[in-house]
Amino acid sequence: MQMKFPLLAALLGLLVTPPSHAQTDTQSESAQAWKAKLSAHIARSGLFPVQALGQTGEARVGFVMDRSGKLVSRVLAASTGSRLLDDAALEIVARAQPFPQPPEELKEETFYLVVPIVFHGRQFQVPTNGLVLSTPASGFAESEAMAAWRKAVTEHVRRNIVFPPKAIGQRGDAGVTFVIDRSGKLISNALVESTGIAPLDAETLAMVERSVPFPKPPAEAKDDLQRVTVLIAFDGTPRPWAGPSPEREKFLQSWIDDQARQNAKSPGPNDAKLNSMLRSICRGC
Repeated sequence: MQMKFPLLAALLGLLVTPPSHAQTDTQSESAQAWKAKLSAHIARSGLFPVQALGQTGEARVGFVMDRSGKLVSRVLAASTGSRLLDDAALEIVARAQPFPQPPEELKEETFYLVVPIVFHGRQFQVPTNGLVLSTPASGFAESEAMAAWRKAVTEHVRRNIVFPPKAIGQRGDAGVTFVIDRSGKLISNALVESTGIAPLDAETLAMVERSVPFPKPPAEAKDDLQRVTVLIAFDGTPRPWAGPSPEREKFLQSWIDDQARQNAKSPGPNDAKLNSMLRSICRGC
């Protein structure tokens, strides 16, 4: 399966893996086998959210487990751009515990891992070689606080999306990375993944600029400048009208009944004509 946002996925992989502690080729065969087993175990643990069928994206979930396989904490390290898929990714990891226990050669009491979860259409996949193990996990509490801030910044940015009229009928996925200082000021922003559609790319950058000032990073942030990456899924394609919602349908019917009772006391259009007229007016409700 081809992953979306290939450049961005690689970038996020570097951002969420503490380079000073990352273990890669130095891990033994038993550690590698455990990671593969852990990936397969997580892949069997979740349900694709019905509301998100047809959506595509890649999430990265950071989590801490202890030696017994118990989940200690979890956090969204990279978003898919869809709240439904992000929530599903977190739920998949939570449902996977207890996890397979680590081999004896790994002596830590807790383990910090980052697992990619790729959603596509009606299924999700956990790449066998995508799970990253970083030790020690003592810095995860700070990472969790920073991840909560990053999530707040992401939601803040998405509230400033304005779909450009010139792109009506178009759809595309964009990735933007930007740098914020401790006061919430925007220092720089740049596309890391293009939609291939100029108005959508321009809106991606404009959305970030409209979001100034940003939520301030937590006091424990070690660096004066923080880099944030946000994925945006634009969809300006028309959707068939599915009629009013059940709540609006109930309200409309109640209003029609009230009007019918009033018409019984005074001349006016009959109930059938009134019903037809109102529903034609409310077709776009």
